[in-house]
Amino acid sequence: MGAVTAELVMATPLLLLLISLIVQYALYEHAAHIAESAAQEAVTATRVQGGSVSAGRQQGETVLQTLDHGLLVDPSITVERSGTEARVEITGYAAQLVPFLYLSIDAVAAAPVEPLVRSP
Repeated sequence: MGAVTAELVMATPLLLLLISLIVQYALYEHAAHIAESAAQEAVTATRVQGGSVSAGRQQGETVLQTLDHGLLVDPSITVERSGTEARVEITGYAAQLVPFLYLSIDAVAAAPVEPLVRSP
């Protein structure tokens, strides 16, 4: 009887740690998906004709405010636009469930800038 109790005392914390790691992974994947979606929307707003860096940043912030409910911690948006390419990078950390486990998130989206076509 005592051996079963000792096994249970050892197995239960390991099982709880395993479940916590699975939930932590789900939180990480969901936060990464939110960052990727925000980066895609921001690069779309940046690359269009008449788009700008500020429009891309605003669109990225709007998507993060809409989708993120504390899953992406300390998000940072970097938007760049050159004559040929628009690039957005969103970085942050996944919400922490397991102590001392910090999972960084880095989502990048890039697309060519729509060319300005002049009317004949």
